[in-house]
Amino acid sequence: MKSIVALALVFSSYFSFSQTDEITIPESTLIPMELTQEVKEGKNKVGEAARFVVSQDVVVNGTVVVAKNTLVHASVTTSKRGELRVDLYDVAAVDGTVMKLNDCWIFTTAAQNLNSHGGLIVKGTKKNCSTPVSYKVKKSGGKF
Repeated sequence: MKSIVALALVFSSYFSFSQTDEITIPESTLIPMELTQEVKEGKNKVGEAARFVVSQDVVVNGTVVVAKNTLVHASVTTSKRGELRVDLYDVAAVDGTVMKLNDCWIFTTAAQNLNSHGGLIVKGTKKNCSTPVSYKVKKSGGKF
Protein backbone atom coordinates (compact mmCIF):
# COMPACT_ATOMS: atom_id res chain seq x y z
CA MET A 1 0.00 0.00 0.00
CA LYS A 2 2.84 2.40 0.87
CA SER A 3 4.42 1.88 -2.56
CA ILE A 4 1.13 2.71 -4.31
CA VAL A 5 0.78 5.93 -2.31
CA ALA A 6 4.42 6.82 -2.99
CA LEU A 7 3.97 6.13 -6.70
CA ALA A 8 0.82 8.26 -6.77
CA LEU A 9 2.69 11.13 -5.11
CA VAL A 10 5.55 10.88 -7.59
CA PHE A 11 3.17 10.97 -10.58
CA SER A 12 1.07 13.80 -9.16
CA SER A 13 4.13 15.93 -8.42
CA TYR A 14 5.54 15.19 -11.89
CA PHE A 15 2.33 16.20 -13.64
CA SER A 16 1.76 19.26 -11.48
CA PHE A 17 5.38 20.36 -12.13
CA SER A 18 4.92 19.89 -15.88
CA GLN A 19 1.75 21.94 -15.89
CA THR A 20 3.13 24.82 -13.85
CA ASP A 21 6.65 24.92 -15.31
CA GLU A 22 5.62 26.57 -18.58
CA ILE A 23 3.19 29.24 -19.55
CA THR A 24 1.61 30.13 -22.87
CA ILE A 25 2.00 33.66 -24.13
CA PRO A 26 -1.15 34.15 -26.22
CA GLU A 27 -1.19 35.29 -29.84
CA SER A 28 -1.55 39.09 -30.08
CA THR A 29 0.07 39.73 -26.69
CA LEU A 30 1.13 43.39 -26.61
CA ILE A 31 4.78 44.18 -25.95
CA PRO A 32 5.28 47.87 -24.95
CA MET A 33 8.58 49.35 -26.16
CA GLU A 34 10.51 52.58 -25.95
CA LEU A 35 13.35 54.01 -28.04
CA THR A 36 16.39 54.77 -25.86
CA GLN A 37 18.46 56.70 -28.45
CA GLU A 38 17.23 58.97 -31.21
CA VAL A 39 17.34 57.70 -34.79
CA LYS A 40 18.02 60.30 -37.47
CA GLU A 41 18.15 60.14 -41.25
CA GLY A 42 21.70 60.70 -42.44
CA LYS A 43 23.16 59.84 -39.05
CA ASN A 44 21.76 56.29 -38.84
CA LYS A 45 22.27 54.12 -41.91
CA VAL A 46 20.15 51.27 -43.30
CA GLY A 47 20.95 48.07 -41.43
CA GLU A 48 22.09 49.86 -38.30
CA ALA A 49 20.47 48.80 -35.02
CA ALA A 50 17.84 51.00 -33.41
CA ARG A 51 17.85 50.71 -29.62
CA PHE A 52 14.37 49.82 -28.38
CA VAL A 53 13.76 48.16 -25.01
CA VAL A 54 10.66 46.68 -23.41
CA SER A 55 9.22 49.56 -21.37
CA GLN A 56 7.39 47.49 -18.73
CA ASP A 57 7.17 43.87 -17.66
CA VAL A 58 4.81 41.77 -19.79
CA VAL A 59 2.75 39.62 -17.43
CA VAL A 60 0.60 36.59 -18.29
CA ASN A 61 -1.47 34.98 -15.52
CA GLY A 62 0.59 36.74 -12.85
CA THR A 63 3.95 35.64 -14.30
CA VAL A 64 6.50 37.95 -15.95
CA VAL A 65 7.12 36.48 -19.41
CA VAL A 66 9.09 39.39 -20.92
CA ALA A 67 11.11 41.55 -18.55
CA LYS A 68 11.29 45.32 -18.56
CA ASN A 69 14.47 46.67 -20.27
CA THR A 70 14.85 43.59 -22.49
CA LEU A 71 16.51 44.69 -25.74
CA VAL A 72 14.32 44.51 -28.86
CA HIS A 73 15.86 43.45 -32.19
CA ALA A 74 15.20 46.49 -34.41
CA SER A 75 17.01 48.19 -37.29
CA VAL A 76 16.84 51.09 -39.69
CA THR A 77 15.31 49.93 -42.99
CA THR A 78 14.92 53.29 -44.76
CA SER A 79 17.08 56.39 -44.33
CA LYS A 80 16.92 58.60 -47.44
CA ARG A 81 15.36 61.74 -48.95
CA GLY A 82 13.59 62.90 -45.83
CA GLU A 83 12.27 59.43 -44.98
CA LEU A 84 13.11 57.23 -42.02
CA ARG A 85 11.78 53.80 -41.13
CA VAL A 86 12.68 51.42 -38.31
CA ASP A 87 11.46 47.82 -38.25
CA LEU A 88 11.10 45.93 -34.96
CA TYR A 89 11.60 42.20 -35.49
CA ASP A 90 11.65 40.20 -32.27
CA VAL A 91 12.23 40.12 -28.53
CA ALA A 92 13.34 37.44 -26.06
CA ALA A 93 11.08 36.02 -23.36
CA VAL A 94 12.46 35.44 -19.84
CA ASP A 95 13.60 31.92 -20.79
CA GLY A 96 15.42 33.12 -23.93
CA THR A 97 12.71 32.10 -26.41
CA VAL A 98 12.87 34.52 -29.34
CA MET A 99 9.39 35.82 -30.13
CA LYS A 100 8.70 37.41 -33.50
CA LEU A 101 6.75 40.66 -33.61
CA ASN A 102 3.75 41.12 -35.86
CA ASP A 103 4.58 43.52 -38.75
CA CYS A 104 5.86 46.23 -36.43
CA TRP A 105 7.57 49.40 -37.65
CA ILE A 106 7.78 53.17 -37.29
CA PHE A 107 7.94 55.48 -40.30
CA THR A 108 8.40 59.23 -40.37
CA THR A 109 9.36 61.99 -42.77
CA ALA A 110 11.08 65.34 -42.44
CA ALA A 111 7.75 67.00 -43.25
CA GLN A 112 5.94 65.13 -40.47
CA ASN A 113 8.57 66.30 -38.02
CA LEU A 114 8.52 69.87 -39.37
CA ASN A 115 12.24 69.32 -39.79
CA SER A 116 13.99 70.32 -43.00
CA HIS A 117 17.04 68.26 -42.04
CA GLY A 118 15.51 64.80 -42.49
CA GLY A 119 13.48 62.18 -40.70
CA LEU A 120 13.86 61.88 -36.95
CA ILE A 121 12.51 59.45 -34.36
CA VAL A 122 13.15 60.96 -30.94
CA LYS A 123 14.42 59.22 -27.84
CA GLY A 124 11.48 58.14 -25.69
CA THR A 125 9.23 57.27 -28.64
CA LYS A 126 6.86 54.52 -27.53
CA LYS A 127 5.54 51.66 -29.65
CA ASN A 128 3.32 48.69 -28.88
CA CYS A 129 3.92 45.58 -30.95
CA SER A 130 2.18 42.21 -30.70
CA THR A 131 3.10 38.56 -31.07
CA PRO A 132 1.76 36.97 -34.29
CA VAL A 133 1.41 33.50 -32.68
CA SER A 134 1.34 32.02 -29.19
CA TYR A 135 4.59 30.93 -27.53
CA LYS A 136 5.27 28.46 -24.72
CA VAL A 137 7.98 29.59 -22.33
CA LYS A 138 9.41 28.34 -19.05
CA LYS A 139 8.33 30.36 -16.06
CA SER A 140 11.65 30.00 -14.29
CA GLY A 141 13.81 31.25 -17.16
CA GLY A 142 16.70 29.44 -18.82
CA LYS A 143 16.71 27.82 -22.24
CA PHE A 144 14.55 24.78 -22.97
